[in-house]
This record gives sequence, C-alpha cells and structure tokens, in this order.
Amino acid sequence: MPARRPAPHPTLADLVSARELDLTCVVGHEWLSRAVTWVHVAEVTDPSPWLTRGVLLLTTGLVERTPHSLDELFRRLRDHGVAGVGFGVGLTVQEIPDAWLVAAAAHRMPLLRVPLDIPYIAIAEHVSARIAESQLSQVQRLLDVQQRLAATTGEALDAEALQTLAAELDAAVVRHDRSGDPVAVGTGLGEGELDAIAGELSRHAASGRRSSSVALGSRFVHIASTAGGPIAVTRMRRYTPLEQGMIGSIALFIGGERDAEAGELTAVSFRERVLADALSGRLDDEARLFELLLGSSPRCTVVHLAPSPDPEVRSAKDPAAGLLLKAHLANAWSGAELTVVPLLCAFGSEFVVVLAGADHGEVQPVVEQFLANETGNLASWRAGISRTGPAGALPRLRTEAARAYRGTRDRGAITLSYDDLTRREAWGAGIDAAQPAPVFAEWRRRLDLLDPGRAERTRAALRAYLAVNGAIERAAGRLGVHRQTLRSRLDAAERDLDVRVDAPTDRALLWLALESGALGTEAKASGP
Repeated sequence: MPARRPAPHPTLADLVSARELDLTCVVGHEWLSRAVTWVHVAEVTDPSPWLTRGVLLLTTGLVERTPHSLDELFRRLRDHGVAGVGFGVGLTVQEIPDAWLVAAAAHRMPLLRVPLDIPYIAIAEHVSARIAESQLSQVQRLLDVQQRLAATTGEALDAEALQTLAAELDAAVVRHDRSGDPVAVGTGLGEGELDAIAGELSRHAASGRRSSSVALGSRFVHIASTAGGPIAVTRMRRYTPLEQGMIGSIALFIGGERDAEAGELTAVSFRERVLADALSGRLDDEARLFELLLGSSPRCTVVHLAPSPDPEVRSAKDPAAGLLLKAHLANAWSGAELTVVPLLCAFGSEFVVVLAGADHGEVQPVVEQFLANETGNLASWRAGISRTGPAGALPRLRTEAARAYRGTRDRGAITLSYDDLTRREAWGAGIDAAQPAPVFAEWRRRLDLLDPGRAERTRAALRAYLAVNGAIERAAGRLGVHRQTLRSRLDAAERDLDVRVDAPTDRALLWLALESGALGTEAKASGP
C-alpha cells in the first residue's frame, strides 16, 4: 500500500522552518501544525470579515489598540479559524508589544515575528508555491496510479484501487461486500459511522447519480458509482475538485474487468477533468501543470467549438457535440506515425478540445470537414483554431481559439484560425456588442465559471487598476498587495474575460460594467 501523502497546504511550522523567511514563533509553538491556506495583509481595526479558515494574517500594528480591543481582535480571529498572525517589526515598533503576546496566548493563536527585511509578498509567494507544488505532485501521482491500475484486472484491481484511494487521500473507503455488509478499507471509522455511511451508500444507489457529497457530523463523504456498486470515501476535511475527480476516475476501474484500451480511456478522462479545472480557475493554471497533463508533447493546438456566434442564426444545443468532434479528430490521426489524443473540456454549451502534438495547419481542415458534413444540430455550429504553441501557454491558446471562433461571424466561415484574423479582428472579437447577449453579460458568465474566490479577486483587481487609470503601483497599494501580484491577477483577468486592460475600449467598457454592477459586486473578502 502506498505511504500516506503530505497535506496539500504548508503548515505554520513549514514557514518557520524556511530559512529564507526568517520567521520566529513567539507564541503558540504547540499549534504550529495548523495548515496555511492563504496569506492576507491588513491594517484595519477588524480584518476578520475578510478572513477565512486557515489564513495567515500579516500586520505591522499600525492601528493603535488597547488590551481590550486586542483581546476582542484575537477572539474574532480564533472564531474565523485563522491559522496564525505574523507581526512585522521594525516599522512601527522594534519588537512585538507584550499586549499582543498576552492576547495571542489567551486565544491559542500562534504569533510569528516577521523581520523588517522580509517583504510580506515573499511569505505569500512561498505559500502559493508550496500549494502549487503539492497540486502538481498530486497530479503526477494520480496519473501514475491510472497507468498502474490500467494494467491490473479482477479482484486484485478492486483491492489495489480501494487501497490507493485510502492511502492517497488519507481517508477510509467504504463499500458493500457480496453479502451486502459494509466493509471499510483504511482506519478511523467507528461502528456508528460505518452504519451511517452504509445508509448513504444505499440512498446513493437508489438515486441513480454518478457522484454525491454529504457531511456526517465532522466527516466529509464523497460517493461515486462503480460497476459493482457505489463506494464512499470519508475523512475529516473537505475534498478539492482534483481529489473528487480522482475518486470518480478510479471508481471507473472498480467492479469489472478493464482491458488496456478502457484503462487508457479512463486515464484520458482524468486528464480532462484536471484540465477543465485548471482552465476554469479551480486549480492554479501554472505552465508546469499543463506540461504535465499533456505529457511529453512540447506543443499543442486548441479548438473552440460552439453554436454560431451570429445572432441571426438559431443553433440548437447539443451536449454530444464535443464528443463527436473529439472522435472525429482521434480518427483523423489513427494509424499515423504521430499519435494525437484529443482532450475534451465542456463549458456550458461550448467545448474546448486540446490536441497535443498537432499543428494548427493540420487541425483546421479536419475540423472544417467535420462541420461541413453535419446536417443536423451541428450544421450551424462554428469553430475557432488557435495557433500552435507550447503546452504551458494553454490559457493563451484557449483565448486565441475563442477569438477565432467569434471571428467566424463576420467572415461567414465555418472554421477560422487565429492566424487568419487581422489585428483589429483579434481585438474586437472579445468585445462585440452585437452579440445576442451584451458583452457585460458575457463577462459575467465567464466570471461565474471561475472559482468564487478567483472571481472576487479579478473584480477587485480590475476596479483598483481602472480607478487610478492604470497606475500599477497606486492600484497595488489600494489592494495592499505587491505590484507583481496585481500584475499576475490582471494577466489572469485578460485570459479569463478575453480582454486587454491596456486597450482603451476594453478599459472603458470594463469600468462601466463594474460601476453598473453588471459584473457583480466584489465581496469584502477581496481586500480592504
């Protein structure tokens, strides 16, 4: 059985042990095992409304506080599940005041000393890098698991799959045996908990759903259907989208024989789940993650398939459209010297297909032939093809394919390559006000596809940047973040919304959309 894996987030102890950060724990050594999910900087009277569980709060003590107000502050931080507090010395005071030490100890809150020469952004970047490395490591392990399970059959397959889930997720896996009794792989379940989970398995089987999630007391349970009955994976902390995808993909191996081809398809399905999460913002869209998902291929091309962008054309929705195109593309390279495995991601009624190793010049005629032969629901559908680029540039290539797709409206083309767009068309495709839905609604739809936290940060970053007419330093100061952090968020906003923040038309429309509330209102969590 594989060894248990490290937690997906660094702990306070990890930060204290990082020599480059030079942090010192002055209160709460016994609580340094707490996981740090994010870093937040605040110099306000009560920052707790902007904080969530696991956050490390950084401050320099600019706000004057009485012992009573300090006690109330740390009580609120404790109630919000804050992991700890970092106090920067050397700016307002040379050492952390005694009143802070007393309040931190009273509320069991770790208090870290941050030297003046350690910028807060360095701490935030360290946490972000550790989380990203953990995600990449987990993706690599899960891909290895897929390949190993694909080569195993029968009862040995079921046993290894269940043990893998339990070990990889540090959880217990419950299923019904052949006699109908609940059995568990892994430890930590009491008899009452086992009976409660068995009841959830029965309800899930009766519902006919592929997956479901429930909370039983302090336990989180994710249930997935298999060929031999559902399985439940349970532990004391929530599952990330990546982990839920892992449960669903490994469940496909359980309860039935799998040949090599079926195993390969299951592995592809898992890559597609992770790819969709990364492109939609639910996972950090680092270049290394995309390089890992696309394997050894150094380049790729993206296809964007959707109903016609022309408001005068009625296009029927077809949930099978992406699968049909994927099969057509796979057949086009079958028997070729170079094997191309299309990866499909669905976003509402739109589909994104990523082809590793394929050149856009080869892809366009294949897609053109697919749509030209359609006489049913897909007869009025259109597709855009990106340029060919490195795997790490997938977010940009996806944007190019989407812009080429929108360009088919004015060209009257079935398919269009981004290379065929003029510069004016490439810019204007993202803000065409003649679309059936206003551009504000399109941006709002794209934001709704993102993780809520990322959507809030995007709105806040755009508002701060536009409010000072693009002065990056002033905008970063408003948000309380480093200019490079703001620059990174603006780059992500350009990809997610298909805009350019340095283009006058885009900036004007974005400001109007934010002021009118058409993009939603950024929550206080986006920063003071």
